[in-house]
This record gives sequence, C-alpha cells and structure tokens, in this order.
Amino acid sequence: MTEANQHPEDEVQHPTAFELIGGEARLRAMVDRFYDLMDLEPEFAGIRARHPPTLDNSRDKTFWFLCGWMGGPDHYISRFRHPRLRARHLPFAIASAERDQ
Repeated sequence: MTEANQHPEDEVQHPTAFELIGGEARLRAMVDRFYDLMDLEPEFAGIRARHPPTLDNSRDKTFWFLCGWMGGPDHYISRFRHPRLRARHLPFAIASAERDQ
C-alpha cells in the first residue's frame, strides 16, 4: 500500500512515554523521589533554595505537567491552562550550575 492509500486507522499506535514508565503511580513515585533528593542532597541546595519551604505544591504541579507532557492525562492544562514554562521561569537566573542540579 502506498502512502496515498493509507488511512489513519492503519497507523500503528505506539505506547506513550507515560505508558512505558507505568502510568500515574510510577510517575508520581519518580516526581516524589526527585523532590526528596532535592531536600536530602547537599549538591542540590542551590536549586532547593529557589523553592518554597514546603515542596508539596511543586510536587503536584510537576507531576500534573509531566503526565500530559509524557502523553498521559492533561491534569496541568485542565487546572491552569497552557503552562508557558519559559515565561514562568524568566524571573530566575538559570545558568549551567542550576541546569546541572
């Protein structure tokens, strides 16, 4: 069959990154581990200082964003609309040290 004769229903559906990692439960565990390490590891103190005293809100927003970004439910967009990440991070100086953390 040539490309001109293909139909959308003929396309092979590949699993999303969200599905490959195990869905919401696994992604939540990964996000929580990320923020746990931010609190525990001295090498992340610089980036940790840029966050509020409690990381609960950051954990939730990161989880919601990554769900949609990885091909799962759009929890973030349903709550807040488009994330506009560049605009949200403009007030922060992000150089090599912050990137590496």
